[in-house]
Amino acid sequence: MSVAFLGFLSALSLATGSLITKGFVDRLPARQLIGPMYALNAVVLLPLAPFEDWLWSKEIIALHLITVVIMVFTALSVFDLFDHGAASAVVAAQATSPLPAALAVAVLVPESFRFLELAAALVVVAGVLWALSDSFGALGPKRAIATTAAVAVGSGLTTVMSRLLADAGVGLAGTYVTRTAIAAALFTLAFPPRDIPGREIPMLTVRALFITAGFAFAIIGVQRGSPTVIQTMVALTPLFVLSWEVLKRRRPPPPRHVFAVGLALAGVVLVVVT
Repeated sequence: MSVAFLGFLSALSLATGSLITKGFVDRLPARQLIGPMYALNAVVLLPLAPFEDWLWSKEIIALHLITVVIMVFTALSVFDLFDHGAASAVVAAQATSPLPAALAVAVLVPESFRFLELAAALVVVAGVLWALSDSFGALGPKRAIATTAAVAVGSGLTTVMSRLLADAGVGLAGTYVTRTAIAAALFTLAFPPRDIPGREIPMLTVRALFITAGFAFAIIGVQRGSPTVIQTMVALTPLFVLSWEVLKRRRPPPPRHVFAVGLALAGVVLVVVT
């Protein structure tokens, strides 16, 4: 299975999970949701744990802790966006992540860096942001820029950290379960889920299956190839979300959206052929 196709599957899974997440945030306290959501994400991949060699060293522990810090700040920013906009606006912010990912790859994993991949990332980001340029009306301009930047940098760096952990010999479950379980514990302590009823657990589990699948595909992808390629393909997530929102409203998309989708797909073609 190619790295680009893994990125495509990641985008599709994350888009579905994002739509479900938005439904929860519209009904329940956003920050109280993060701990239980992360906990269920970790549980989904926990059955894979016995089938991996769990490696530990000072370097691996440091990488895990750095990743958790990045995840905490990214999650706070993501759920802030979920609280103030459509699901498409949230994933639009995440769609800018190929740029910081490409820059981080150039510094931290230089052997994986290719200028053509950076060009493809620029094309995809331009197309996605143009398609969703009117999705941030609920946030003030300064706050929208700051929050979007935090989400983009956090998402990109998380993918690059997954590659560094893979280079250190850490497997899929070791990478995902460790960081997600620690983040779940931190958020549960900081924002106890007192107002999250138990009846929500089945649907939260469904959401965890899609979100975890999305991150699992991304981690497998970076283990096999370039983090920039994966993050560029994941940037297609907003287009899937936008398509669903258009179908739900039963109105044709604006011409700008159609042209922007074409631009993003051109960037994907660049990724596939490199």
